[in-house]
This record gives sequence, structure tokens and C-alpha cells, in this order.
Amino acid sequence: MDKTRLAAAVYKRTGYPLEPTDSAFALVELNRVALEELIAEAAGRLVERLDTLPERIQSSGASVAAEVATQGMQRVVEMLTESRRTIASDTEQAQRRIAEQTGKASKDLSRQVAEVVRAAQSLSRGAGARARWLLAGAVIGAACCAVGFVTSELVTAGSVFQRVHGQ
Repeated sequence: MDKTRLAAAVYKRTGYPLEPTDSAFALVELNRVALEELIAEAAGRLVERLDTLPERIQSSGASVAAEVATQGMQRVVEMLTESRRTIASDTEQAQRRIAEQTGKASKDLSRQVAEVVRAAQSLSRGAGARARWLLAGAVIGAACCAVGFVTSELVTAGSVFQRVHGQ
């Protein structure tokens, strides 16, 4: 520390003359020593805190990653639950449609069989054998059509169900 330069600066500002041997410089030195000690202590505390910073950052990062994973899994579970509801609803609708179409086909088949029976009854005795064969053929044909229709609806519903479940 240049005491002469400092003494001149104090004189310019305050008008009070200082000598390089003045006791005020002892106070300045005391102040400097105290300030250096405080700086050293603060630097030590700062170093201690900075030393643990990487572990704290890693711990915080792990916590954030765990929370993100938890929230992501919750969202996936919600989406799967909604998908299951949708699949159940679609399956129920498909089953209702199949039941309606099967009932309609059954009603049409019954009407056709009744017509064939009436026609067979109205035929004469000699044509009875032909009528019975005709009736049997009509009944078998109508039954085959109904079975084919129901089977195609079941296969379609099964295919939709497999696509939805990813099998």
C-alpha cells in the first residue's frame, strides 16, 4: 500500500494532513486484515456449497425424472382405461347389431318357410313328394343362408375385437 499516495488523497478530500507513520494507517491495515479474513471465510463457505452442488443437481434431476415418469405412467393408464371403455362400447354395439340382424334374418326365414309350407299343402296328392322335397330344399337353403350370415357377422366382430386388442 502506497501510504504517501493515500495521505495525499485524504488531504485532497478532507483537508486533514496525514503522515505515513500516522496511526490512521494502522487502522487501515487492521481493517484490511479483518476484511481479508472475512473474505477467506466467505470463500470457504462458498467452496463448501459449490462442492455439494453436483450431488444436489443430480438428486434434483433424479427426482424430476421420477416425477415425469410417474405422470407419464398415469397418463398411459388413463389412456388404456379409456381405450378399454371404447372397446367395450364398440363390442356391445356390434353384438346388438348382430342380434338385430339375426332376428331379422330369422323372421324372414320363418315367413319363407311358412309360405313354402302353405304352397306344399295346396299341392295335390301326386305332387306331395315333390312338394316335400321342395320344402326340405327351401328350409335347408334358408337355414344355410341364416347360418352363413350369422357366421360372417361373428367373424367380422371377432376381427374388429382382435384389431382393437392388438392380437
